[in-house]
Amino acid sequence: MPENARHQTLSQFPMTVTLFGPLRPASALQRRTNRVMKAHSGGQDHFTEITLLDGSNRGGMVVKYYVRAASPRTAKRVGLVYLSQLCDLLSAVTQCAVRLSLQEEEAREELTRRHRETVQVNRVVTEEEWSWVTGSLVALRREHPRFLAAASWFRKGLNGNDALDDFCCFWRTIERLAEHYADRSGWAEGDGGVRKCIRQLTDDLFHDQDGIPELLRDADRVKRVVKMRNDISHGNEPVTVDMIETASEELTALEEAAFTVLVRIRHMRLTFGA
Repeated sequence: MPENARHQTLSQFPMTVTLFGPLRPASALQRRTNRVMKAHSGGQDHFTEITLLDGSNRGGMVVKYYVRAASPRTAKRVGLVYLSQLCDLLSAVTQCAVRLSLQEEEAREELTRRHRETVQVNRVVTEEEWSWVTGSLVALRREHPRFLAAASWFRKGLNGNDALDDFCCFWRTIERLAEHYADRSGWAEGDGGVRKCIRQLTDDLFHDQDGIPELLRDADRVKRVVKMRNDISHGNEPVTVDMIETASEELTALEEAAFTVLVRIRHMRLTFGA
């Protein structure tokens, strides 16, 4: 950080953002304020207080929070990055697509669309889940950035509408987690490869073989998925109707595998220091 930036006066900026998605907060969370989002500047700790509201009348949940920054522009940039990470965690916890917007017009459009739906199903965000999301974000940013990166890919996949992009997003979720959290203590020097990492992580997380996602049970299927992911990402093969159909057929299994691994790691591996 430049020396002059350290001595800038920080001001507090309120922000209000609507979160879109099939979510609503538990009644006990209505207007609850949590103290989250620790940051460091000039040797001081600054916290943001975040309040959650049921924004059904606006098409989603409403989050009100404060950002300490040197200017409105910086506050908006920093605040949106933090809130985007919070949305990533919400998706990783609930398996629901979550989007955010500062635009009132978009909120009105979403509300209109929701009113036209004949059936609406909302996932209730529990007190425990919201407390984990808000209470863990700081520690995750500091100690588990790979988990946050994986959660980001997962949310991108949930929000996407391109079968090939979504295919890659869900698989990248699994790859990121496997590359970081697989136990390599028993490996020989030089051992590696994404498929070996995934096999190792699967063994680590599912000791009794119970609950292993269908896709991760089949080594040949994993091999095919890895090849297709490489072909799509690196342009190794031209995009064809067959490729699109094959990727589409794997989307549900990929999403379930990615979500299951996120949940297992959250419960088994995420421990935070003081």
